[in-house]
Amino acid sequence: MKFFHLTFICQSCRVNYRVYSIQDIIKDQPQLVLAFSSKYHPNIFNTLDERTFLSMAHSDRFLGKVAVVTGGCSGIGKAIAARYIQDGGKVVVGDIQDELFASVTKELGEENVYCQHCDVSKKEDVDALVQAAYDQFGDFDVMFNNAGINIFRDFLECTIEDSDKIFNVNYRGCFLGSQAAAKAFIAHNKQGAIVNTSSINFRCVTPNTTCYAASKGAISMFTRGIAVELAPYGIRCNAFGPGSTDTPMVGECARTRFPNYTAPKLAIKRMAKPEEQAAVACFLASDDASYMTGETVFNVGGWGIS
Repeated sequence: MKFFHLTFICQSCRVNYRVYSIQDIIKDQPQLVLAFSSKYHPNIFNTLDERTFLSMAHSDRFLGKVAVVTGGCSGIGKAIAARYIQDGGKVVVGDIQDELFASVTKELGEENVYCQHCDVSKKEDVDALVQAAYDQFGDFDVMFNNAGINIFRDFLECTIEDSDKIFNVNYRGCFLGSQAAAKAFIAHNKQGAIVNTSSINFRCVTPNTTCYAASKGAISMFTRGIAVELAPYGIRCNAFGPGSTDTPMVGECARTRFPNYTAPKLAIKRMAKPEEQAAVACFLASDDASYMTGETVFNVGGWGIS
């Protein structure tokens, strides 16, 4: 008889709970999951309806594993941290938005996440962030180089300072994060995973984002390079390229032109949710992607297929 378990986070107490049941029964009767779970956690009916519970039920593929997420206090980075935790893992978040640390810790659970100031353009900050994974949770398995910025500006008005600022965060941040992670993995004999955040702009450039697109193209090519160099150590390196995603990073210019410029290019005519991008990132970090390295996987709502 086959058994499996699901994991959910109670919205009231922020604790992970695992629900055990018989696989064949749950496949056809998911309501039994709620019945089983209520036995072990009586607050569930007061905190989660059936749809919410089932949407939050995930595997334990990251149980016992620790990830570092840069830019993890908002947007896609925060969604990655949340999904990784929902799948059983622990997360160290690096960000420059120190004012969000308390709310992120409360939302994701202080037993699950640790937040630390990190300017990804500074080697000492990135090295300290990786060390925090060992100090706080005793291990380190996955590096999500997600921190990024954009400056929406016409190329003819863009300054070299603008370009340098974008590359120092986006590309340099990936370089420093990947190198720090790889050195740590090798030192601890760990066959870890590195996941870098690229962009659809690597493939389809939009107006006012030339330097951003160039930085994301550099990240995708950089990912291919380190995949080759780190393969002998069993370290996988991949990137994912989000399309238009509803995050605080999306500027007014991009939001304004979305209905008439971007949406007509999409098969799914809406912005992605951060959680939809996080699902791809966490897939690449998991053993489900054990035969993938050097890839950039685009999650873009069918951009350009019609």
